[in-house]
Amino acid sequence: MAQLLPLEEQIAAMKATWPELAPRNIDRRLRSARWVGRVRAQHCWYTIEIRYQIGSMPQVRVLAPILVRLPGNEEGELPHVYPPSNDPTLCLFDPRTGEWDASMALAHTIVLWTLDWLTCYELWLMTGKWTGGGRHAGDSVPISTENAQ
Repeated sequence: MAQLLPLEEQIAAMKATWPELAPRNIDRRLRSARWVGRVRAQHCWYTIEIRYQIGSMPQVRVLAPILVRLPGNEEGELPHVYPPSNDPTLCLFDPRTGEWDASMALAHTIVLWTLDWLTCYELWLMTGKWTGGGRHAGDSVPISTENAQ
């Protein structure tokens, strides 16, 4: 198993790479942090929130603007998110395939994957088709990571 990246290193990497994502609610006892800031995908600016506790999967939410739903869309009214629908968390990777682990810097993975997700979201709003790959919640897990996303 890979060695966990300490919270201080996560904070330092985020500050160096994404200074616009301000650390909030740093709790060294719980080894958790929250970052909030603005990022730009292709066409829009978004305010995002990243919550992370060492040993858990990071959670990313879009705080503003409110994500548009397309009821009746074959991909789902808002694809590649985790519930609840009124406060969705972005689905950035498949945790069952080992694409991300706690040895990886959020600044070099999760933020970039968030920008990719937002770009796919903008295209989905224009076309109704999700181009970001991945699998839907009901899909089976690939047998090997070579076939994943």
